[in-house]
Amino acid sequence: MALFLPINKIKNQHMKLSAILFDIGGVLIELDGLPSLSKLLDSKQSHDEIYKYWMASPSVIAHETGKISTEEFATEVVKDLKLDLAPEAFLANFRTWIIGVFPNTFELLDSIPSTLSIAALSNTSAAHWKEVEATGLAEKIDHLFLSHEIGHLKPDQASFQAAMHGLKLPAEEIIFFDDNIDNVNAANSFGLKAHKVINPTEAEYVLKEYDLI
Repeated sequence: MALFLPINKIKNQHMKLSAILFDIGGVLIELDGLPSLSKLLDSKQSHDEIYKYWMASPSVIAHETGKISTEEFATEVVKDLKLDLAPEAFLANFRTWIIGVFPNTFELLDSIPSTLSIAALSNTSAAHWKEVEATGLAEKIDHLFLSHEIGHLKPDQASFQAAMHGLKLPAEEIIFFDDNIDNVNAANSFGLKAHKVINPTEAEYVLKEYDLI
């Protein structure tokens, strides 16, 4: 469920807003990563626990910050996660974790007025980004800040600094959407107007409360 400011609080805020910064996976793109990983691990743990296990892998961090190649990642991650799977087989599975855009993703992006910059700050990898590009989503976004290109992962402040530097905007002029509460909390502490949403419909609700669409 989205974390929304009270309606009156949002509408009574007289502020300059210049950009909307989206997370991609889980906000604009539908993912099957955690269910797929759960099956590979044959695990009954919660998705939150599986995510923490995934992010504890040194090869995952190195791959998503652009420090190792996709092939090196596949070789190392099966060791990190103790998977009984060949690297090539894991990589084939990994590429299927990107399902595609949510049904109303493009409708939402097209509804945003041209006076606002549309940007994305995403923890991702070169392998997954190729799958995202195939959806046509990148063509709808003015500025891309991808972890494997900027070398930083959310919720590290350096990732938000990279986005602000690229947008040439102060934090208070940026609305940020993410499906991960840790990233939302970090963004809010850094001064962005951050909201937890899990699909374009929830993001649309928030933008309407800001009277932006």
